[in-house]
Amino acid sequence: MAMQCEICGNPLTGRTFLIQIEGATFRVCGSCSKLGSPVHEKKAVKPTMQKPKPSNHPLKEPLLELRYDYHRMIKQAREKLGLSQEQLGHKINEKPSVIKLLESGKLKPDDLLARKIEHTLKIKLLIPPESE
Repeated sequence: MAMQCEICGNPLTGRTFLIQIEGATFRVCGSCSKLGSPVHEKKAVKPTMQKPKPSNHPLKEPLLELRYDYHRMIKQAREKLGLSQEQLGHKINEKPSVIKLLESGKLKPDDLLARKIEHTLKIKLLIPPESE
């Protein structure tokens, strides 16, 4: 079975190139060799075990879940601050239709969106499971 370019998938005929793109090494054809930095094969290219980077994921706390009444909390907090759905959408970089769906309970926010709403409206939407 003939080797294939690891970028475009074409069969490798003639000269092959070893290149590096964002730390990953690929064996590629001539046309794809321009996409990365050349790696000299004299260096033994062996996979290195890198320590996983510490995650900046905001939910490194004990597992949290969305409040069952998140839609009421969002609407009440928005109205308390005197914001329209359009204004809240603009503040958190979301369309007003997203705010409308959230407040009607037809859309559950993912963790990132919930965090943006919590920060903007100064409320808690993500809580420990047993808190409800």
